[in-house]
Amino acid sequence: ALLSTKRVAQVTMSRQPRRAQGNADLNWSIVKGGATATTAASSLSSSSYPTLATSGGLYDLDTLNEDLVTAQRPSPSAFHDITEPKMDSLRALNKNKAAFKDMIRAADADVANHAARMRKLNESAEGGAAGKDASSWREREERRRKWDAKADALKKEAPTILRLADTPIEGTQAEVTKERMARWQRALELYVYCPEEKGVDWLKLLEKLMEGCGEDEEEMLEALSQASQVCTNLLDQTSLASRDATDAMTEAEDAYHIRLEAHTMLADRVSEQAEKIEEQFRTNGRAALKIGQQLELAEAKKRQCDTASLLIRQWWMMENLAEQEELSGEELQVNEEVRGVIPSSSCRMDPLFTRPENSLEAAKALKALRTVVKSRGNSASGTLLDPMSRHRFDVTSKLIQRTSVALESRLLNSFSEIYVTGGTYDFSSPDAASRPGRLNWIQLRNLAMALSNFDGGRGLHKRYVQMVVSSRFPELHHGKSGNDDSDSDEDDDHLDMDSMRQKLSNLFHRVNEVCTAEFQLISNVFSSPPVGKGDATFDVTSLSDAVPFQVARTLLQRVISDPRDGLQARINDLLESIDRRGDFDAGTKKLDTFVVIHEKAAGLFTMLKDSAQTMLMADNKSRADEDQRSEEYQAASDENKRAVASLIQYLTTQEMSLSSSHRRGYLNLELRLLHHECCYCLDRTGAKLVIPKRGKDNGRHNQSMGQAGGPATYEAPVMPLDKHHLKKIGFSGLLNGVLKSSVLRQPLMHATDSLARARLMFGMGQGFGDMDSTARVITGIFSQMCTFYGNSFLFPIIEVLGDLLDTKPPAAPPNLPFDENSPAPDLGVDGSFWVGIERIHSAAKAFDRELWAEQRKGSERVWEILEATGSHTSLTLAKDQRVSFFQELEERGETAILRALDTISTHVSWVLVAGSENVLKNRVLKMGDRSGGPYAVPAGVALDNSNSPAVKSLTFCLRAQFVHIQAALTPQSLSAFWTALSMRLYDILGTRLLQHYYVSMVGAVNLSRDVEALRSVAMLAGTDHQHWDMLRELLTLYMTPPNALKTILVGPEGDPNSGKGLFGQAGKVQALVFMSRRVDYRVKVGNVIQKSAWVVELLEDLGVADPTDGNVNIAMYSAQSLRNRRLKLS
Repeated sequence: ALLSTKRVAQVTMSRQPRRAQGNADLNWSIVKGGATATTAASSLSSSSYPTLATSGGLYDLDTLNEDLVTAQRPSPSAFHDITEPKMDSLRALNKNKAAFKDMIRAADADVANHAARMRKLNESAEGGAAGKDASSWREREERRRKWDAKADALKKEAPTILRLADTPIEGTQAEVTKERMARWQRALELYVYCPEEKGVDWLKLLEKLMEGCGEDEEEMLEALSQASQVCTNLLDQTSLASRDATDAMTEAEDAYHIRLEAHTMLADRVSEQAEKIEEQFRTNGRAALKIGQQLELAEAKKRQCDTASLLIRQWWMMENLAEQEELSGEELQVNEEVRGVIPSSSCRMDPLFTRPENSLEAAKALKALRTVVKSRGNSASGTLLDPMSRHRFDVTSKLIQRTSVALESRLLNSFSEIYVTGGTYDFSSPDAASRPGRLNWIQLRNLAMALSNFDGGRGLHKRYVQMVVSSRFPELHHGKSGNDDSDSDEDDDHLDMDSMRQKLSNLFHRVNEVCTAEFQLISNVFSSPPVGKGDATFDVTSLSDAVPFQVARTLLQRVISDPRDGLQARINDLLESIDRRGDFDAGTKKLDTFVVIHEKAAGLFTMLKDSAQTMLMADNKSRADEDQRSEEYQAASDENKRAVASLIQYLTTQEMSLSSSHRRGYLNLELRLLHHECCYCLDRTGAKLVIPKRGKDNGRHNQSMGQAGGPATYEAPVMPLDKHHLKKIGFSGLLNGVLKSSVLRQPLMHATDSLARARLMFGMGQGFGDMDSTARVITGIFSQMCTFYGNSFLFPIIEVLGDLLDTKPPAAPPNLPFDENSPAPDLGVDGSFWVGIERIHSAAKAFDRELWAEQRKGSERVWEILEATGSHTSLTLAKDQRVSFFQELEERGETAILRALDTISTHVSWVLVAGSENVLKNRVLKMGDRSGGPYAVPAGVALDNSNSPAVKSLTFCLRAQFVHIQAALTPQSLSAFWTALSMRLYDILGTRLLQHYYVSMVGAVNLSRDVEALRSVAMLAGTDHQHWDMLRELLTLYMTPPNALKTILVGPEGDPNSGKGLFGQAGKVQALVFMSRRVDYRVKVGNVIQKSAWVVELLEDLGVADPTDGNVNIAMYSAQSLRNRRLKLS
């Protein structure tokens, strides 16, 4: 029904030829005007009639096409003369004097009068034809608002409606039938009111209707009868909507033509005025200049209108193609048609895009269409599009983008084919380009004009530069493979300076020769031709005069400064070939190479500057002389001068870069020497260094210098100490080798010497340096030292220290107690480990003191030198390197110390658990059953005054270990380490107590002594040891008789919720779990173990459940859990 409504509206809009026949000229002018007239008419119609200002749908006037304003033959379905607009107000105006605003106001009045007359006529006709079924205009508007409201409500409820349609219904048969029909009716309304909703169609609705009917014919008949009634009601509603839409579109059509009449009057008056002006111009020569200016302005407006009209037609053409592609479901082969793979007779696209001779017009058209696509985001155009229009816009924009890509690809391929074909460069005349053996630069220029409409021609510029390099400079295009000769020279013992000089001469001469020829080609191909010569329709703005200089600069950047295959890269490869010889005597020969490079580079850049000024500016200067009166060419000439200055400045910068390469060479040698001396210090100790993999980025020096833009390009390879060899020599080998104090100081001494030499080489007053260069060089040296002292030296050592620790305790239990007259066992962590940690810490402080030396005036170290240079960038980079070095060192140190903590923890568990069980096993053999653990001591057993063997031995070992740890760590680190060890010691004891031990009142005394001993050791360092205090309070549960436990648990008041007693301090669950480890908590009656009577009575008296009846999470009673609970309460 909705689709039928749209067709009726379109038929109604097509009735306009009865007016178009009388105003053929006006309609033609409107078509020429393009979107201006259509937009004006739409805005005026929307301002006069609120009913037409919809958000889209059947009444949206933005979807008018060209047929609505084009003259056609009379239609047999035209209205009677009584329906023609009267336009009394508009015709009552004085056509020669009335302003355009007055015409619009009169047209609005005629629109209102005609609308009122037509509504009255329609209502009287409907009243006579249908009686009480006749509807007024207000009723029609009310129905439309109800329709929109119901459609919006159904859209919001669509997911619920679709879900309920598939949901089973429960209840009686009548209830099920009624509910099913109600749901089906809602789904049908969703299908009718919201046809764009997915998931519902007519066949599915019929299936849902028949699913619940079964095979009973009466039930099926009843369901179909109800469905028929529902469909009849919906059909009546859609019929009214179709008729309402027809009436609304009829009114919109009449309003549109009345306003067109106002524009016709204005156009007629303008035409008459133009005729009068023309007559005056012919008779009155004194006003010729003024009238000529007016004519130029009018002509410009006309060109704008023509351009807008052409743009609209092209957009409609692309929109039609996109619509056909979407409706047919077959993707349009844009690429094949544009490239000419498909014959022209079989192409679906316009010949504008498929024929090569139309390339320039097609490129301009696509550029204008892409501009329309980009301008969609502004608020002025976005508010006029309904959802359907937005969809059409998106589909059309995608087709435009595909066409643009295909056309640009075709043009680029054509340009490449002509250029690769080659020929002699002859720019004497356009005719010379078509001669045999000549390069057809005219075709290249035409293609460049067309490609300038695609992203300013950037794709063409890249393609052109790549073709020049690949065809003219094969040694720069194929990478380092072209340097086989230079590589083969490395096999010689002596460097042939004559051969190197000849190679550099040939390379520089070729660069000059090719760039000079290509500058001529660039000036003729990429510059705009003079107006009146060649193509008269060419727009001077298609190619700016600055474009040739942009292309020339891009070519020079690729040839000279490309980081991989440019001229500078080739020179750097030559210098690196000298560096790879491995002997420092090659430095002298390298200085000779610097002289050759400086000599040849100076001549090359001088000739390139002359070529850029003479070849690129000749044609532009002559053209500027011919058109000195044109402001456009004057602006282009100014832009041309700025572009030439920029290109010359670029060449000057590159020349300075090459001329200063000797500094880079000096710095390379300095960095090489520093790296060699540092590695030699380690090699003399017998340590082994890992050879870096070739081509792998192992250092951070290059990154820091790249950010600073410094002259240093050498990247010292990272050669770390061999960790396998360090593990073999063990702790003693480390302390007597790479961790000796003299070995740790040697790299720092070499670094300070390098800083002094670099400051003298690049400092102010030396004739070849400045502050900025000094800052970058000092930063490079410091960065290399951070890399060596960290990645190569200290980082592998501290990692090996951690790897040497064995976290697994011995398999055999210890023989307790340990002999305190002998050295205490190390609990898996040798004392040499802590000595090594202390030496690494001292080396890090020496590194910061000897190299960075912040706030030490007169030290001439990194911080002071960088502060004196005033280079904030270099100072920031150096600070980042320093912070990164100490952060990585700290992280690796923490990893090693945590491994030591884990090792000590596992050995503590080994002593407490395995040692206690071994002692207990021996006692069981002598004294009888002690399956309840070491603290299940029967009553009447005599107690000694000493701790248990395991605790006594453990405290002896921990006190001995504390001495080594205290000497190695800072006070803050010692506090954190010992606090963590205290918590782990608590967890080991608490876990064993809650899972395996039972405590008697006599054994609680021994347990209390052991806890006090462990607590005293834990409190040697650190601040957070409150978990031991809580454990001491909980031990009172084992020393108190059953009749006094209630007071201990809840306080003297006996209230469990008072917050007193152990319930308030440790928590109800934790207190009860610890209490459950009493020996008398459970008793054995017969063969059944059950709770003691006093336990049952106590729990009932307190009104709490026994948490040990279920699974007990031991992790909830760890030291960390107690700490978290304490922090939460605080």
